[in-house]
Amino acid sequence: MLGCASRGIGASQLEEDEMTRAAEPVHDYVTANGLRLHYVDFGAPRPGATKLVFLHGMFATWESFRRVQEHFAADYHVLALDQRGHGQSEWPSTPAGYDTESYVADFEGWVDALGLDRFALLGQSMGAHNAMLYTWKHPERVICAVINDIPPALDVPRDPEGPTKQLPGGQHRVFPTPEAWIERRRVANPTTPEWAHQLDAQQLLVQTEGGWIPNWDPKAPDGWTPMDLWPLMPGMKRPMLFIRGGRSEIVGAQKLQDMVMATPPARSVTLERAGHATYHDMEQEWIAAASNFIAAHLHQ
Repeated sequence: MLGCASRGIGASQLEEDEMTRAAEPVHDYVTANGLRLHYVDFGAPRPGATKLVFLHGMFATWESFRRVQEHFAADYHVLALDQRGHGQSEWPSTPAGYDTESYVADFEGWVDALGLDRFALLGQSMGAHNAMLYTWKHPERVICAVINDIPPALDVPRDPEGPTKQLPGGQHRVFPTPEAWIERRRVANPTTPEWAHQLDAQQLLVQTEGGWIPNWDPKAPDGWTPMDLWPLMPGMKRPMLFIRGGRSEIVGAQKLQDMVMATPPARSVTLERAGHATYHDMEQEWIAAASNFIAAHLHQ
């Protein structure tokens, strides 16, 4: 099954200065690991530009990084994948298809299909967890990796009453208006700026009979079975930057220190006023940290 693609929220709902857009990326599809996967390509700003690949988190699509991607697209060749069950990519046939190994097998097939040789990899949450495994498996292809607010193994209980709570039977909760969805997100993510909530609604919600639903497989959250990557961390061969939100409950200060100690080529930064979505909550600081890290490793 494919995710819904129709949109119904107009750009007028956002402030004009928040809607300034770089050139629209090219949308395309490849079949990898048995699924039809959607991705976008912002193109190379110049011949030979270094490629940056973005992997979104759970409850998201490629567009979650949109503003950051547009910033980097001025200097880098930016690509972003809708991972299985999200956005316009195909859904696996069963909830069991949301394990780390399957996500990474998709990504391996996508990289091969596009003929990508070397690139920097940036991931958020679930996407960052997938990026860690891919980097361990393919150090010859990854220049460096930016890992946003996720540990090698998840020991944080999932909130059954969270902002994206599903209904029995794995169905989406239908929101009567986009504002109702935004209000639930405000409560769950109080550190996130209002522009980000509005932008997420525009990018993630699709209209259906009776209201609005997010554009991902409702079975994906409960189906996600993240692999324990702690045993692999000492074997990482490519530089990693762990970014932690100071107000996030996902990675604590001690856990971050443990991650750096376990991973020889790693460094870390904490964005103190940010929650889990650090690239929204402290956007400019996130861009600066990621930019400096990537630039420092381009020729290694």
